[in-house]
Amino acid sequence: MKTLILTLCAYLVTAGCALAQAGRIYTQPSPSDTGAIAGKTSGELTHAVAVEHDRERVYLATLSDSGRAFRFEHLPVGRYDLVLFSKTGPIAEGLALGAPATLPEASTKHLAERVNAADSFFNQATVHRLGLSEDGDTVLALVERYRANNVLKQSGDALGQLVRRFEIIEFTRAEDDWQLTTTRHLYREGEPIPEQPDFRKTVPLPALGGVRVITNLKDLGDIALPK
Repeated sequence: MKTLILTLCAYLVTAGCALAQAGRIYTQPSPSDTGAIAGKTSGELTHAVAVEHDRERVYLATLSDSGRAFRFEHLPVGRYDLVLFSKTGPIAEGLALGAPATLPEASTKHLAERVNAADSFFNQATVHRLGLSEDGDTVLALVERYRANNVLKQSGDALGQLVRRFEIIEFTRAEDDWQLTTTRHLYREGEPIPEQPDFRKTVPLPALGGVRVITNLKDLGDIALPK
């Protein structure tokens, strides 16, 4: 489901506001769908997600073999881009965002402003990758956000965790500015707060993009995660 995010969290917010919807990100599989994707990785994963090309549906895989194997069950017919969240290394992604985007300086500045203004809870944000549509009027952005301070539990006590989110944002052009049209969350979790909070590294991996699923298992075999 594509949603236009209307942020209702104030500067000091509860962990419930930040994390309560984490489980709602992912589409519930239908038992009537028989497609599946499986693979094994060279390192341990914490999450593996499959994003349908229209970004309406995002599925969460079941992990096994100490996080080194993933499997998506009950997928409908379609094409999927995978995102593999490594426990320690870079995040590998095969997202179809469009042609690499090279924007004028003013346009790039305004897009960054729209990203930052779209959610006041997360006080740190970065764009990992941009893709431009063929007509140049639409941009898809892989965005990471986090907040490492002033996150409270519903009891009022400090959560003591960093809250991190990844999403795909769609922007439409308005002269040299941009309008946020839709966003689709891919990941939102609490994590231990490191000594120096920072963004994750992401690496495009073409083998994870455009995975065609019909009515049976698509086995991707062994996948070497970026280091």
